Amino acid sequence: MLPKQLSRADSAVLAQVFDPESAPTRAEVIIDPSLPEDRHIYDAALLAQLRTREREAVSIVEDFERNRARFPDAKETAKDAAYRAALTSLDALIAEHPNYASARNNRAQMRRWRFGDRNSIVRPRSLLYADQRAGGVAAERDLRACIASASPARQQDAVSPAQGKLLAQAYTQLGAIYHAASKDLEMGGDVDVAEIEGTKWSKERFEEEASRAFYMGGLYGNEVAKALAVHTNPHAKLCGSIVKEAMRKEMEAAW
Repeated sequence: MLPKQLSRADSAVLAQVFDPESAPTRAEVIIDPSLPEDRHIYDAALLAQLRTREREAVSIVEDFERNRARFPDAKETAKDAAYRAALTSLDALIAEHPNYASARNNRAQMRRWRFGDRNSIVRPRSLLYADQRAGGVAAERDLRACIASASPARQQDAVSPAQGKLLAQAYTQLGAIYHAASKDLEMGGDVDVAEIEGTKWSKERFEEEASRAFYMGGLYGNEVAKALAVHTNPHAKLCGSIVKEAMRKEMEAAW
């Protein structure tokens, strides 16, 4: 008796897990160098000023990292001082120009650099580090705001190279935060989950959103995100079950 084959639906799931770009509804990203570099700021002189201020804030952290490489025993208070100085600069920049999405992306990165991703969105109740929790929540919000501001009005619309690079970075960062939250929930225990847009997500929801964010990051050109989109795809967990079921049916057919 011939062994039973996978259903068309199961085969489609497997194909999309291992080759997401084969999906019939795969999104397309169009990069148009003729478009303005920023979706909201058209004044080239102003944009140059904002980028200079942004680089100055980022350089505070970069200088600290260079010095720490030479002086590995640098105290945590020095890292916190560098973080707060950089954060103050970016806070002022964003307050003056809330639609300048790149600054939000870098502010989120600052917070991730200071506190990490684990135990922030999802935190054991036994931990009392309020700053870490607030930093994680603020980073997630900044990244969502950055993506909303930098994304084209319609998915099929083109973006400039600068906006494409920014979206790749923001989506990849967001995926990392969601992936860490799913891992924290996987650990179990008594945890407090921060609300995202008024909802407390489950581990499965964080996994799905992490995979989606990585997929979008990869779509905009981040190769690491592209690989992580497959690695974190919750459908990948179904693969084992699908294959096992196919093997069971094959064994039954043999009898």
